[in-house]
Amino acid sequence: MAQGKPQHYWRQLRSALTAGQWDTQFPAKDVHGRAVSWSDLLRKFNKHCPGHPDVAELASQTQALSLLLSANSADLDGNDVGAQGVLSLGQECVLAEERIEEGMVGYNALKQLDASGSDSVKAALAYYAYALRRPSECLDHLAQVKDLSDAQGPVFPSGTTRSAPATLQVPGRSSDTSLSMSWTGSFVSAQTTASIADINEGTTWSVVEHVRSVCLKGMAYESLNASDIERAFTTYLTASPLIVNLISEIPTYAPAVVAGGASPDNNSFVRYRELWRWVERVLRRGVILGAMLCDVSRTDGDNGALWLLLQQYHTCSAHWPPLFRPAQRSAIAVLHLRALILKARAGPTPKLGLDKQHRWISAARSVVQEYRAILSVSSTFPKAGERNVLVEDLVDLSVAAWEADGAVGEYAGWVIDVLWWATRLTFNSFKVFRHMSRLFYVTGDPELAKRTLRLYAQIVSKAREASVAEAENATAESAGAFGAGKDIDTDHYWVQTLIQGARMLSRLALAETDSAKAVEEAKEAGEMIARAKSRLDITDKALVASVQLAEAIWHIAVAYAEQDVLTRSQHFEASLTLLHASLETSPSPSTHHHLALAYLRPGASQDIQIAIVHARAAVEGDPSEVRHWHLLGLLLTASGDWRAAKEVLEMGESVSEADLADDEDDQHGSQQTSGDEPDGVHVHDYGASTNELDEDTPDGSVRSEINSVRGESSRLLERDATELPPSATLLQPLGDRPSPNRQDVFEHALQLRMTQLTLTEFVEGPEGTGDRWVEVFQWFSERREVGVDDRRMSIDSRRASHDIKAASITSSMDKRAGGPSAGRPSAQFPTVEEQPEPTSTTTLDAPPITVTPASPLPQMPAFSQVQVNRTSLNGREEGSGEKRLSVDDGQTNRGKGKKVREVFISGVHKGRARVTTISRKIGHNVGRHNGVHIKRSNSAPDFRALLGQTPYQASSIHLRQHLSVYASQQDLSLLEAPPPPPPPPPPPSIPDVSRHNIRLAKDRRLLSNLWLMSSATFRRIGKIEQARGAIQEAEVRDESNSAVWVQLGLYHLALDEDRKALEAFQKALFVAPNDVAATVHLCRVYLAAVQDPRKPRAGIEPADRDSVNLAVGLLSALTKGAGWDVPEAWYFLAKMYALQGRPDRERECLCFALTLSEHRPLRDPGVAVGWCL
Repeated sequence: MAQGKPQHYWRQLRSALTAGQWDTQFPAKDVHGRAVSWSDLLRKFNKHCPGHPDVAELASQTQALSLLLSANSADLDGNDVGAQGVLSLGQECVLAEERIEEGMVGYNALKQLDASGSDSVKAALAYYAYALRRPSECLDHLAQVKDLSDAQGPVFPSGTTRSAPATLQVPGRSSDTSLSMSWTGSFVSAQTTASIADINEGTTWSVVEHVRSVCLKGMAYESLNASDIERAFTTYLTASPLIVNLISEIPTYAPAVVAGGASPDNNSFVRYRELWRWVERVLRRGVILGAMLCDVSRTDGDNGALWLLLQQYHTCSAHWPPLFRPAQRSAIAVLHLRALILKARAGPTPKLGLDKQHRWISAARSVVQEYRAILSVSSTFPKAGERNVLVEDLVDLSVAAWEADGAVGEYAGWVIDVLWWATRLTFNSFKVFRHMSRLFYVTGDPELAKRTLRLYAQIVSKAREASVAEAENATAESAGAFGAGKDIDTDHYWVQTLIQGARMLSRLALAETDSAKAVEEAKEAGEMIARAKSRLDITDKALVASVQLAEAIWHIAVAYAEQDVLTRSQHFEASLTLLHASLETSPSPSTHHHLALAYLRPGASQDIQIAIVHARAAVEGDPSEVRHWHLLGLLLTASGDWRAAKEVLEMGESVSEADLADDEDDQHGSQQTSGDEPDGVHVHDYGASTNELDEDTPDGSVRSEINSVRGESSRLLERDATELPPSATLLQPLGDRPSPNRQDVFEHALQLRMTQLTLTEFVEGPEGTGDRWVEVFQWFSERREVGVDDRRMSIDSRRASHDIKAASITSSMDKRAGGPSAGRPSAQFPTVEEQPEPTSTTTLDAPPITVTPASPLPQMPAFSQVQVNRTSLNGREEGSGEKRLSVDDGQTNRGKGKKVREVFISGVHKGRARVTTISRKIGHNVGRHNGVHIKRSNSAPDFRALLGQTPYQASSIHLRQHLSVYASQQDLSLLEAPPPPPPPPPPPSIPDVSRHNIRLAKDRRLLSNLWLMSSATFRRIGKIEQARGAIQEAEVRDESNSAVWVQLGLYHLALDEDRKALEAFQKALFVAPNDVAATVHLCRVYLAAVQDPRKPRAGIEPADRDSVNLAVGLLSALTKGAGWDVPEAWYFLAKMYALQGRPDRERECLCFALTLSEHRPLRDPGVAVGWCL
């Protein structure tokens, strides 16, 4: 026991000092495990450890000074911030005036121990001197400490020993082992272990004394000469090597038995509390001074020291609880995030794919998470008239970090999490809702974006009204007492946010298929513009121009949403006028782009040459925008300059490939790409340290901001700064439109390739596009995986008979299991041999697949005049035994299609969304589903074999002809009633549909349209069965695509199967009542039936007259609405007017159809590039 007690009380004293339990009643335990007070601990130490009275006295005076310093504070950790702010040194570690006399008693007592020459005593004297407001004496005492002369400080490699000039033996230990460090402290035992985490042997407390001395020395330099902060900063850096070691050796969690019988605390912070107090202080002061001295855009020399301190502070913070110095840690977190953001913006543009980019954002997100944890426990929900400024500042920082990372919508999820968290600590914060509206839209959630936009507008407008009312009625004493103006956003942000919201609503209205909803969104966009103009500063030219551009786009959206023939031209004229005004106020590539679209649009203002001029200006202003190149290429096709159009589209393709290359690097970690960058396309490496900047940045505003950062030294703080700058200054201008996400970039690139295929087919013919089609499908498959599950859930698959399944599906499954194709990897393009035949028990060979584009040929109709005049529509299908259609059955069968006609007529006057021209529908956006096993010739390229196979279920297009609307004409009494089907499951709620599923649905629609384009090409070159196979593939990808049924109808027309074609077009209108192509082709079938040369010429039969009247009604409504600019619709309307005996109307329609067809591009610009950016 004699040997055990000295060791026990040595360890207990060291543990109590290291834990900093200055005000704890029982900081230690005796040898029997009973709690003892500070006085008892020191008494027992002197009793059982004779010969060391200076150690007990030193511990006693250290505790006394710590209690004096905390006398006017809320706690011992120093969580309070002085009146001068967290950035200022202030009165930190300085005694209050009324405590100086008490402090002098301890100071004089320690001077009597100074004769021992211990570094610990000198360090304690320096501590007292600084606390007594004597920084010069503090420096004198520290100058006598031997170890501080070493700039590197005491470094303790684990498991090594270093000799010391003086040692203090611990009782019970051998005397031949030397001290593990050069610090001649009174608490250090002679031992071989050099671990900083070793509290029992005194190593940790010696580190505390060393870090404290370094911190006091730097603070003394700051106090003596506030203008010479370089010397203090250099002093703080001397503690950095020691902190590196303690970070690696002190665990985050370590068992610590709390005195007094309390439960154990596994957090190492409790055991090393005094150490962490001084480590935090020395790092914080170093970071603050470094923020005033160092250039954050560089990492060389002293500039890199700031990044080292920031990293060490963030690493050490993992050991600290959130309530440990929250204000000080919040300030450092803000500085850390600002440094990362500014360095990211100042970073150079690396060669594409050669560097791993955006690594800095992981560090930023980690700091944000730490800051969130601190604010969650240190900030409270604001009272009435108050705002939680710290939480709003973190929101601005998070958004600024996301912007510096490229503002990519797919990477905004973590920022949205921060915004949702902020709503719990703020009350209707306009900042939170402003950012939410923007981020929800770019991440693909327009509904939430609209809701938060409305909340923002309501909160800010109501707050402004309350502020005005308070200002009118308030007195000098009560002014601002209710805080009515605290929720008022600035006029600039108000206008900018509402204009961006109006642009968003206009885009949604143009893309909406529900006409009522489109009108509602367009109306709301107009209201947002009106409210924005109420606070518009007319001296801000750029902002005025953005408002004029948004209003011009709004007029376009209203014209296409309302589809009102009386107001459409007025909206287009107003839009053109506003576009010119915006161009004169502040030119921009976006304005030129929309002017090119305005001059391309049919009407009195159409001028292709002027449109080309504006499109070229848009390309020159922003060469990185694929849609500028695409629009220019379409305009050149409208002017007949095919060679120039081809070159422009190829340049646009290279730009799109550069945009997608960054996406591939993020997804697949690609390390190697082409060494040359396309013009105007840049990907920034925000983590690089070089100071070069690419001068070809297309966005002038961003370039000027970066240059301003580069031109001056990028310092976080001014030398005389007393408070942190607001984080809102880091936010970048919103720009003309949101940055496209990866899905948008892919769609834009695919649409451009579709136009290239269309142009190639138009110039070289369908036969010249086979290889190009293989490349496009291969390109699609490399970037999108949409064939994971192609099983259909249609009514036809549920009604498939057992005998069909037994023969065809089983045989195909056997082939997949044991045939040569069983070893292929799964992909989205199944081979035709694997497609089961639902109508036969035998499997046929596949058709030849020669893939060529489906270009709309204005000069060539979808089927010849002979087909239009043929009589097969009135004949029976061979062997079918079915009755003829009602168009030639006279009065006997007129009632059987009555319901179908009523459905069509009832939909005539409904609002129709803008779709596309008929020629494009014929050539590109049509087709559906799989079916028979058809034979493939050896001459056709098999692009599906390049891409593998995928699980496949048979299409049911060929079954749907028996389940069409004409099935209702059968005599139900002759059929056997099937058992009732089980009730359908409830539809999934909207929140259950993930963004991934939405993107997958878009990809399926794009792939479906791609198959339909190939189907149209097959049909035009006479490969009818291959066209059917492509339609079946399209239906598998997207069975809700109405264009599939349009293409199927054209397929049947090519086979003279008019009845099936008519059913297919009718099915397309059931799926999409506003489908322009389906309406036009349906009316063409009616026209072919009426113009049957086998019918007598005496007059039109009553059934045919009904068909003509129905076609006139459908086409009249179509030309007034969605098909107002489709020449085919006007042409066939003229034909129907001729059959009605109305030559004047016939002439008018033919003239307008001719006008529309004169300057029409190869593809509908509304589908290819959209009517607005």
